[in-house]
Amino acid sequence: MTRRKTIDIEVDDLKRIYEYALSHCREICPEKRDPYTCIVIVEIGKLLGVSPPCVEDYGGFSEKTFKNLIKEIEDRRGKTIEQVLEEIRDKGYKSLQDQIDEMDGRFALDVLKAYEKRRRKEEEKD
Repeated sequence: MTRRKTIDIEVDDLKRIYEYALSHCREICPEKRDPYTCIVIVEIGKLLGVSPPCVEDYGGFSEKTFKNLIKEIEDRRGKTIEQVLEEIRDKGYKSLQDQIDEMDGRFALDVLKAYEKRRRKEEEKD
């Protein structure tokens, strides 16, 4: 069994680091975002009582949130998310909604993969 490493840090210092990380969310996201890190930022935010902008944008940040987002895109377009992304890749954008669906769909898939990766990592520790 692998033990988790822990550190001691003052809550005020953690808040400073968190606010610093949120500047990335506010200024660079969604252009450059790492779904795994996004999950960590959301989890730390829960501890601190502060949420990154994406939590409000998506109405939450959980596996269920992103599964629902994918389902919404699929229902609206009548195709699987993979088919939607492939069609947009092949035919290009025809509307702003295409751009939104591509960005959100791809991110949702990546977030779900990151949640799965975290789950496997936790299982390996046990």
